[in-house]
Amino acid sequence: MVCRAEPLEIIQSPMPEPTPEINWYRVPEEPRVIDTVVIHYTSALGWFNEDFQEQFGEQVAPVAEKVGLTPENLNEHKFDFQLNKAIFVAYGVSAHYIIDRDGTIYQLVPDEWVAWHAGVSKMPSPDDREMVNTFSIGIELLATHPDDDPSVKADPENAFTEAQYASLEQLMEKLTTEYPITAVVGHDEIAPDRKKDPGPLFDWSRVRHDDLTPH
Repeated sequence: MVCRAEPLEIIQSPMPEPTPEINWYRVPEEPRVIDTVVIHYTSALGWFNEDFQEQFGEQVAPVAEKVGLTPENLNEHKFDFQLNKAIFVAYGVSAHYIIDRDGTIYQLVPDEWVAWHAGVSKMPSPDDREMVNTFSIGIELLATHPDDDPSVKADPENAFTEAQYASLEQLMEKLTTEYPITAVVGHDEIAPDRKKDPGPLFDWSRVRHDDLTPH
């Protein structure tokens, strides 16, 4: 891990307050034991998908307007933080952190709370625990899968930026210092039938030195 002389900068961007219809996190009645980090990616590539627009188009329109998003410029805005957060809000999901392409780290949910990032999930054997949200921290990187994004397939070295990796290393150093982290897994490892993030281009050597164990 990278040794830092200065404090790690994390921008607080909390999820909305719960409503009677939806809650983006759970505040545990007792302190939870955090021993796992789950790595994800997220993007706004699906913003103009028919299903998303039919269900949430009116709700998310103000964010798109603020960003200046159109179908023609979606590719240049697919990693916009506000668009991606709006998708989380619409779907009722969350993560503890999002790391932008320039390395900026945003915190959406406090570590101590349960974020909705893993879904139906099970740790790899021999662990085999389910309900991974309850004992994990979720980290989203703004990125895409080469099967979904021709620009990544054409330029695989740019799937994740060096700034993202550097910030992820620094965030992992912080988390492994504060919590008894014993495993770092991909979303595709705990929900292989549903998920494929962070994908084949993610460099696992940056955050762990075997199949599960963090640096």
